[in-house]
Amino acid sequence: MMKEMRGVCFLFSETGTEGGWWAIQEDGFVTEGENEGEQWSYEGLHILGEGDDLTVYGDDDSVLFHGIIHRDTKTGSVSRRKGYAVTRISRKQQVVGGMWVHWIQKGMDPEAWGALFLGEKRCLLKRGVSGP
Repeated sequence: MMKEMRGVCFLFSETGTEGGWWAIQEDGFVTEGENEGEQWSYEGLHILGEGDDLTVYGDDDSVLFHGIIHRDTKTGSVSRRKGYAVTRISRKQQVVGGMWVHWIQKGMDPEAWGALFLGEKRCLLKRGVSGP
């Protein structure tokens, strides 16, 4: 069974994530706050995962990307400690648009992939759901 979620795609990052995660904020989980504008609920946050079916739309509803998520965790990896000797390979991470990220879409240019998550573009996420 597939669950379909519509919303906006963005790069999710907060203290402790040690880099950004590609995600969507599902429609229906955004409210207007009195003093702080829009409030995005964690209930509507969906981090993209291996095997997810993602479609990203342009402002004119054209399809900018449609495909199955396949994570590439190595392409473009750079040292996380610029200016320091790095002795452990685990200290490397990918960078897109000047931001640390945990992976990019396999076979895509990192900057082109990152551009899909700028400007709160509309998207559709289809995710397999197990169980009865």
